[in-house]
Amino acid sequence: MDRKMKSVFLPRENRGKILHAHGGQILREGETYYWIGEDRTERNKVSCYKSKDFLNWEFCNHILTLDSQTEKRFPDRDLRLDIPEQKAAIGIGCNIERPKVVYNEKSQQYVMWMHWEMPGDYKLARCAVAVCDTIDGDYTYLGSFNPLGYMSRDCTLFVDDDKCAYFISAARDNQDLHIYRLTEDYLSIESKVCTLWPGELREAPVMFKRNGYYYLLTSGCTGWQANQSSYAYSRYIDHGWSRRFELGNETTYQSQPTGIIKTDNSLSGEAEYWYLGDRWGGSGEAYFQSEYVILPLLFLSDTSLSLEWKAEIEYEHFIYHGR
Repeated sequence: MDRKMKSVFLPRENRGKILHAHGGQILREGETYYWIGEDRTERNKVSCYKSKDFLNWEFCNHILTLDSQTEKRFPDRDLRLDIPEQKAAIGIGCNIERPKVVYNEKSQQYVMWMHWEMPGDYKLARCAVAVCDTIDGDYTYLGSFNPLGYMSRDCTLFVDDDKCAYFISAARDNQDLHIYRLTEDYLSIESKVCTLWPGELREAPVMFKRNGYYYLLTSGCTGWQANQSSYAYSRYIDHGWSRRFELGNETTYQSQPTGIIKTDNSLSGEAEYWYLGDRWGGSGEAYFQSEYVILPLLFLSDTSLSLEWKAEIEYEHFIYHGR
């Protein structure tokens, strides 16, 4: 059997339907990978799929929809999801983008943060939060808001080794990138810890940690068109960030970063890091043909990395070997 996958692909899940998890992430729990991301089909907003080999993907659930249960846990948050008075450019209802999920060990809940907008415009620029007891269950929507009064567009989550969680989002019409520390339950903003690259127009943030260094990937702001992504590094989340260095080619191989997949090399036992990106189809119906890109990240040192182009990747890299 051919054990190779194309690095640019649009997979179908077990029901024969296209896998819709755009702007999302791939998480591993035990031997299973969960792929969570945007799904704007029908009344859906975020969907979840699972696989053990990256070859066969099984649909789990539409984990957030326009009909999801809502809870007014925070008085300053807007609980609207379905907004029939405005027509969305893609799908129906509010715009939900770049959903990211992390697990809170103390509350034993999965927490989702995302970008929220009205269907017809992007003027409100809010983040939103939802929670669930299982990774692939029906999430309860806790509402949208502007973190500490700031705009919030493209975003991501990061949980550090000490279990402190951070929310990173584009602010001030994408001119700034803010890093916020979350509260212990991961449901609210505790404080803003820093502003990165003021005025440099960055979006699509992705954060991960390796050998004591924090890495932050971002893209430029060119709408649906791909551009030159970059990375920066620091020993500390709240200060000491390097300047930005180019990542990949001038279009990041026709993709925009959305996540990092960490795997274990079965021969060396060392961790491998894989870039997950979106190759956007565009607005309207073209959006639903948006492809995904998975490529290896190569570390030349603890502060230098490159994104290597490969037309094909072996599935063996993604099979869990018990380490």
